[in-house]
Order: sequence, then structure tokens, then C-alpha cells
Amino acid sequence: MRPRIILITDPAFGDDGIVRCVEAVGRALPAGSLCVQLRDKQRAIVSLRVFASRVRLVTRSVSAALVINGDAALARDVGADGVHLGRDSGTVEQARAICGSRAWVSVSAHSDGAVRRAVRDGADAVLVSPVFPSRPPSVLAAEKEGRGLDALRSARAIADPGRIALYALGGVDADNTRACAEAGADGVAVVRALLASPEAARVAKAMHDALAARC
Repeated sequence: MRPRIILITDPAFGDDGIVRCVEAVGRALPAGSLCVQLRDKQRAIVSLRVFASRVRLVTRSVSAALVINGDAALARDVGADGVHLGRDSGTVEQARAICGSRAWVSVSAHSDGAVRRAVRDGADAVLVSPVFPSRPPSVLAAEKEGRGLDALRSARAIADPGRIALYALGGVDADNTRACAEAGADGVAVVRALLASPEAARVAKAMHDALAARC
């Protein structure tokens, strides 16, 4: 499993909006190119389980993968392909003990040290962030400063491409995806670039093609 695009969900776009986006993007991309990371830290677990099951059905229908953010038990229960681990989500070993040895495990990396730990712990993928300045969720929120493409180059120097995949996260869009690939990214992880776009399928296809040209 090595998708080119990871679509990270945001509850602000609503359940139906997320499902429509996943369906449109999944149909526009080759099978296996899309992974959906279900991320919702505020929803009650019962409601999240119901929505995760719905997203699992949708991802299967478009030959996309599904990973659950921070909850290995939920990932196991809904038949997800894996789990994404943040700072307080446990270890790669613990995740695989719950989900199974073949579970795809990605981790967040805001520093080179985090990349080294991911390699040491046997993660399948690292989400390097933030690469570019991230747009604020509201006009009152401060823009997050990006680490730049050097963060990807440094991560690639640490991580053997045959062992672990690198994804660029933070401010990534169709215009800068190629630059991410040239800096060492195997793929990109996005939120608003797809969920907020009225042409999500076209944008996703442009990102995929930019990555395919370099990877």
C-alpha cells in the first residue's frame, strides 16, 4: 500500500460533503492511489464508529484505502487498512498489536527527530509537516509557518525510500505538488485542497499526475 494522495477529513465540511469528495476523487484516480485518513477528535465514539463504517464502504467502492486517526481499536473494528499516529496515539508496535501485523501505520513528523523515530519503529509512512504555510481555519487564527521543502529533503536523506514513504503535509495544493515530489515526497496529504474545492476530482488528478511524473 503506497497511495499518492492522502485525504485527511475535517468535520467542518460535514459528513455528506466528505463522502461526496471521497467518491469524486476516488473515481478520478487509479485504483490504490487514494487513502482517506478519517480525523475527528471531537465526535463521540459511537457517532464516529458509525461514520467510519460509512466511509469504509465508500472507500471500498472506489478502490481507496482507509486509515483512522489515532484509534487503532476503531481501525480494527471497522476493517480499516491502518492507523495514523500522532504524538499521543501510542507506538507503531502497539498499533500493529491491535490492528494486525499487516496494518499500514503512518506517523506525524514535525522534525527530523520524529522521522528518525518513525524509521526506527518500523512505520510505513511519515507525514512531514508543515511544509508550506497553512491557511488558517478562520480569519482570527494565525497562519502556521511552513518548514519549507528542505524539511522534505532532510527527511528523505534520513528515510530509505524502499522502507518508508514520505508525504508532504501543510499548504500543499496542485501548484506545489510537483515541487514536493522533486524534494523527495512520495505523495501528498491534504485537507482543504480537496474538501474545499468545487473541482476536487480535477485537482486530485492534477496532483496525481504531478507525482506520477516524478515518482
